[in-house]
Amino acid sequence: MGVAFCALFALCLPLVPTPSLAIGKATPTPAATAFPEVLDVEEALESALALLQEQAYDEALRLAERILQEDEEAWRAYYYRGFAQVQLEDLAAGIEDYTAVLELRPWDSLFWRLRGELQLRDRNPRGARGDYKRALFYNPRSAQAYQRLAELHDRDVDKRLHDLYRTIVEARGADSRGASNRALDLLTEAIDDFDRGSVREELGYAYFARANIWAAQARWDEALADLDEALELQPAMQDYYLARGFVYAETERLALAGRDFYQRMILLERESYEATLEAGRSVTVEMEQGLMARLRFEGGVGQRVTIAARDTLGAGVDPLLALLDIEGAPLLGDDDGGGELDALISDYELPADGMYTAVVSHANGGYEGKIRVSLR
Repeated sequence: MGVAFCALFALCLPLVPTPSLAIGKATPTPAATAFPEVLDVEEALESALALLQEQAYDEALRLAERILQEDEEAWRAYYYRGFAQVQLEDLAAGIEDYTAVLELRPWDSLFWRLRGELQLRDRNPRGARGDYKRALFYNPRSAQAYQRLAELHDRDVDKRLHDLYRTIVEARGADSRGASNRALDLLTEAIDDFDRGSVREELGYAYFARANIWAAQARWDEALADLDEALELQPAMQDYYLARGFVYAETERLALAGRDFYQRMILLERESYEATLEAGRSVTVEMEQGLMARLRFEGGVGQRVTIAARDTLGAGVDPLLALLDIEGAPLLGDDDGGGELDALISDYELPADGMYTAVVSHANGGYEGKIRVSLR
C-alpha cells in the first residue's frame, strides 16, 4: 500500500495553524516593496514564507498577491495570503484563500482540516464538520480530524459519536506506542457497544481502524471482515478499497484485488490519459494525483503477458495497476508486487481475443513523477 500521506508540507510546517490559529502579534509592517516586473515565483514564495515567519503579515500578503498576478495557480501563494489574512483578522478572506487552495488541490486532506479550523472559528460548525469528514475521505488515518469531530459532537451532545471518535483517537495512539492489543480491545468495545438502533455510517471509521491493526499482524481474515463492514457502511471511501485490495493481493486473490484497486482509481480519478501499449515496448506516464492512465493492447486467448509499472527515476511514485478484460471489467491487479513500490502483473494468461486495458494510477506512497509501464 505504500506509506500514508507523505510530508508534503515540510516547508510550510512552521505555518500550520494551531487550533486557535494564534502564533503571535504582527510586527510593524515594513515599507512596501517595489516588486520586479518579472517575478521568479519560487524565490518569491520563499520570501513570502520568510515574511510570515517574521510575522510581517501585511508585507507577506502583498507579496503573495504579486505572485498570484504572475501565476494564478500558485497554491502556496493562496495559502500564504490566506494565513496572513487570518492573522490580520480577516477570517472570511482567509477562508476564501484556503478554498482556492482546495480548488487546485481537492485531494489535500491537510487543507480540508485547516479550512475546517477556520470554519469553526467562523462559528460554522456544520461547515467544519463537512471539511473534517472530507479530510477523512482522503486520509482516513488522520487522528487530528477524528479529534476535531469528537470535539464537535461533544458540543452537539451526540455522545455516541463523540465517544466513537475519541476511541479511534485513543486506539490509534495506543497502536502507535506498540500496544496493539489494547487498541484492538478499545475498538472492539466501541464497535460492540455502539447503538445499532439507527446505524450511522461513522461506525465504518472504527472498522477501518481495527482492520489496519489486523492487517499489520497479518491476520487477513479479521482484516477482510472489518473492511467488508466498513465498506458496507461507507461505500464511497476510496482508501478502504485500497486496503481491502491489499489484503486480497497478500492472500493471492488477485482478481478481487483488481476489482478493488480499480474501484479506488475510479473514486479518485481527476484526469485521464490514454495510449497504446505494445509488446516489448514501454510507455512513460507523468503521474499526478488522481491521474488514471488507460493503456490498451491487443491480446489473444491463451497468450501470457507480464505488465510492469515502475518508478524508474526513483521519484517516490507508488504505481497501482489493474488489468481490464475486453469488456472493460477488472481481471486482476497489483500494488507492490514488483518490489519496493512498483506494481507487477506477471505471466497472466489472457482469457479471450481482443483489446485489453492496463489501468495505472497510484497508491498512497507517492503520486507525482514519471513511471514506466511495459508489456511483454
